[in-house]
Amino acid sequence: MAVMMKNLRDRLDRWLLRRGYIHPEVRGLVRNQLVLTALVLAVTLPLSGVSVAAWSLAAGTVIVTANFCSLARFGQRITGYVDKREAVMAVLARFYLRLTVSGVALFACIAWFGALPLPLLAGISTVVVNFLVWGVWRHAGSKTHQTLTGKEA
Repeated sequence: MAVMMKNLRDRLDRWLLRRGYIHPEVRGLVRNQLVLTALVLAVTLPLSGVSVAAWSLAAGTVIVTANFCSLARFGQRITGYVDKREAVMAVLARFYLRLTVSGVALFACIAWFGALPLPLLAGISTVVVNFLVWGVWRHAGSKTHQTLTGKEA
């Protein structure tokens, strides 16, 4: 089972690398978000005909995953910009575009399709879970751990 999971992880990493996710940490975060989205969809889609909450959770997860993948890919490219003014304008334009598209998608889910706000919000929160797990995993794997003494402030 572990070998199968490693093979799946490696194939997904190669697939993401071909799509422009060149930084290993970014690729790992995107990979984990895609796996989390697949798990949420596998659990909720069979229930979506019965429960509005199930498809609301799935919709929130898909919206935030699309947003996160776009942000991660663009974040890698923006570091190569030489002109800072051009970089700032690109960041602002992409930010407002992602915000608008996400807002329209959320509005459509709630107003037109009757999605429940709390499961939708829970789906959007999967990216936070992804970051928390990544941070804990990364901290646990580091060889040095900071001991807080109270003198940090």
